Amino acid sequence: MPSTFGGINTATLGLMAQQVALNTTGHNVANASTTGYSRQTANLATTPEQTIYAGNGAVMLGTGVAVDSITRARNAFADKQYWQQSADKGYWQNESDMLGKVEDVFTDTDKTGVQATMNKFWSALSTLASNASDTGKVGVGARTNVRETANSFVQLLQQDASTLQATASDITTQISTEVTNINSISKQIADLNQQIVAQETGQGQKANDLRDKRDNLVDQLSALGTVNVSEDAMGNYHVSMESTVLVNGQKSYPLAVQQKFDSLNNYTTSTVVTTDKPPQVVTFSTGKMASLVKSRDQITDYLGNLDNMAKFLMQDFNTQHKAGKDGDGNAGDNFFGVSGVDYTAVANDPTTGTPPLSWLSKLCVNAKLYGIGGEKYIAASDGSAGSGTANGQNALALANVMQNGTTPTPQNALGNVSLSAYYSSMISELGVSSQQAGAMNKNQGTLLASTQNWRQAESGVSLNEELTNMIKFQTAYGAVSKVLTTMDSMLETLIATKASA
Repeated sequence: MPSTFGGINTATLGLMAQQVALNTTGHNVANASTTGYSRQTANLATTPEQTIYAGNGAVMLGTGVAVDSITRARNAFADKQYWQQSADKGYWQNESDMLGKVEDVFTDTDKTGVQATMNKFWSALSTLASNASDTGKVGVGARTNVRETANSFVQLLQQDASTLQATASDITTQISTEVTNINSISKQIADLNQQIVAQETGQGQKANDLRDKRDNLVDQLSALGTVNVSEDAMGNYHVSMESTVLVNGQKSYPLAVQQKFDSLNNYTTSTVVTTDKPPQVVTFSTGKMASLVKSRDQITDYLGNLDNMAKFLMQDFNTQHKAGKDGDGNAGDNFFGVSGVDYTAVANDPTTGTPPLSWLSKLCVNAKLYGIGGEKYIAASDGSAGSGTANGQNALALANVMQNGTTPTPQNALGNVSLSAYYSSMISELGVSSQQAGAMNKNQGTLLASTQNWRQAESGVSLNEELTNMIKFQTAYGAVSKVLTTMDSMLETLIATKASA
């Protein structure tokens, strides 16, 4: 025969179980907007049955319900897919942003920009070719215009280079910042590993909220590079990025940044390394870190293109200028750089010096042209027999050097193309790269959103579903309360009957 008070215990267990389920629902609703939160479920299970003896022998009588566990809804495969998509998104997002900044540097209009300034210089040379014999106001004005448009061109090239150098320096700073971020996240994951193992070992229940925090940290880490995560039997996460171990159980391994000044490009570069002895270089294949390194290399390439243009002016343009005669009938001097220096000689190549410097850092209009009457030193004539300084054939040849790439030097710093064509090709390649990065960023954003929707369908909180659960648990709680009230009434009647007997 069952215990007289057995029903009260069964009802009490029911009240407690429904209360826990209702509290879990409330926890879900409260965290519906919490980043990284996974929906939790109170799993109910029957308590051990009790053997009683009835008229026909022994029977098994149920004793109620208990909360077996509280688990979170999480799909490990969806997480891995998200982390991979997040890395790709981080790469293309940063790539698109960086190329957009470079495009802003080279923005050209009809009146401003490198191409427009180059055209003005070419136009000034063409005008001088028609007015070289004029020693009056028109001729002097034509020569002065050549000098000033050339100076504007030089200043614009150097200004663009300076902007690119500042952008590269910003990227170097970002790399250091993100490495600090990686180290911080790794440390937090290791700390959470310790807390999770302690809680789950001591209490035998999943540390759901701590696990959510840990997974959210991995989400953040995945945007920076390819992460690989494994979990051991105790619940520790082991995390690596690009085959470099960041977290091994409850210990984290920080990364470091080695910096070096690049005198050729005039900015500080950095390399990410491990803190091993000796340190190992960490190479990133995707994620924001890979894009930052690649973007800095791309900027170095664009600086190299500008430097080639400067080299062209100081070698090929100067060679053509020295082939002519100035206003006094003397052989032309360097138009760009310093008087008397042969910039085609290997010994005068600044990129091979100690430390190496760029051609652009040496580029300037010869100071000789800025002295009193200095405009006369522009070698506009080709010095052909009987022409003296009256013709403008060398000015025309200089204009052809700019537009047609025809130079008297066999090396041609731009590969036998004109300055204008070289720059146009560079800008076209930049535009194609930027357009591709923008398209990839958009496509990757769509894929990441799709994967996130999948994860949300698995682990996100649905308020409609939680409202249904709330009503279900509330109704069950009320029903069990009614059972308890009924049993209380029965016992009260029983006690009263016994007392009056």
